[in-house]
Amino acid sequence: MTRKKEIISSLFSINQIAERIKVGEVLPTDLIEICLERVKKLNPSLCAFITINDEELLYNQAERVEKDIKQGNYKGPLHGIPFSIKDIFFAKGVKFTAGSRIFNNQISDIDSPIVKTIKDNGAILIGCNNLNEFASGITGKNPFYGNSKNPWDQRHISGGSSGGSAVAVATRMSMFSITTDTGGSTRVPSSLCGVIGVKPTYNLLNKQNVFPLSPTLDHVGYITNNAKDATIVIEYLYNKEYNNKNPKFSHLDQRKKFERKLIAGIPKGYFLELVDSEVENIFYAFLDKLPINKIKIQNIRLKNTEKYYCSWKDIRLSEASLVHEKWMKLSICKYSDDVRNMLDEGTKILAIDYIRSLNIIKEISQEFSALLNNKVDIIIVPTTIIPAPKLEEETIRINDYTTSVREALLRNTIVFNSIGLPSISIPIGLTKKDRLPVGLQLIGPKNKDVSILDIAGRLESIVTENFNHFYPPISI
Repeated sequence: MTRKKEIISSLFSINQIAERIKVGEVLPTDLIEICLERVKKLNPSLCAFITINDEELLYNQAERVEKDIKQGNYKGPLHGIPFSIKDIFFAKGVKFTAGSRIFNNQISDIDSPIVKTIKDNGAILIGCNNLNEFASGITGKNPFYGNSKNPWDQRHISGGSSGGSAVAVATRMSMFSITTDTGGSTRVPSSLCGVIGVKPTYNLLNKQNVFPLSPTLDHVGYITNNAKDATIVIEYLYNKEYNNKNPKFSHLDQRKKFERKLIAGIPKGYFLELVDSEVENIFYAFLDKLPINKIKIQNIRLKNTEKYYCSWKDIRLSEASLVHEKWMKLSICKYSDDVRNMLDEGTKILAIDYIRSLNIIKEISQEFSALLNNKVDIIIVPTTIIPAPKLEEETIRINDYTTSVREALLRNTIVFNSIGLPSISIPIGLTKKDRLPVGLQLIGPKNKDVSILDIAGRLESIVTENFNHFYPPISI
């Protein structure tokens, strides 16, 4: 690697590199070259991408960006930045699969609004990331396009369904990736792969022309390598139509509230009663590092926790079966057994149970809103109760309790899809046994996404002075 590439690689963050692109110290063609070199080296084993855009096309785009910037047409921090998308978004002229066999020959003729916004601001689309079939999973395993593997240890899962996105960002094949999150699909793989996973307030990011899983629960999210990058990205992505009916997103306005001592709520019970011992130790060790003059820890208790999973599950499965009703009739043989069984299960959920779940979620939402508006500024829990399981593991044992990998990974994330609050996962350490990442999940009030990202940045700085070096060994 040349000295120039070494310097660029060490600065592989939107926040660090954007200003250098603006003044011509770093060229987008160099960034594309570095990303493609990593893709060629790592993707065959990690399965992070299903589709990689044509190399000549990418260099041509990068050259046009360089020309625009030289002519004084700099569009902002995303200009010239390579990014990727979960293969569930439509991108004009790019193959679309949704991780399935049903769409494996489809070329999109439109851009999803979220993709168009990013491209209009000068970012360069590297390709489409691997995912669980139709985003119907939490492991990153795909029977048709390969299992995306954890870059910290390829014997372990990446998590999903946005597994390919987390792997691509963690290994610097991409500088950020646009994802979806229906039960934890952005935050879970981010936690397991050691990156930042953002699930914004419900409908803050535009879901148009994104293949749905469960519209009531689906969120568009994204993955970056640090909180500053995540703050840059959200400023470009939030849905202007949504914003017309809600408070304006402003760094300054939202940060004013948190100039005082921050109150962080730690739920007793559900979120911490079933946790792997290493995850628990890292979580509490992190809490011990919090500056007591700036952050106050307050224990809180929650009701209805036993209803989190069943209410989410009824909505998730029943809505997915409705979304797939047409394809289940026309192409049922093209589904994997796992997805077909889940869709079939969804058809058996009664309307009365679906409505009951919606009402339960309203109660849960009111409880969290009351807490976050009156008692605490944020809620902090482990993102996942376990580190990344091995690829072959279907069940996991925690203390004396055995549960499925799926339920373990979803346990601490699903409720925030149900109630639509902004939730962010940040890495806070590595397990001693296998050196696997552990994530911390921050939950905040509706529409306070920028404030929560600001807090995430403050907490991130506690983990390491130079967080941008929190990369898996395979990426170096």
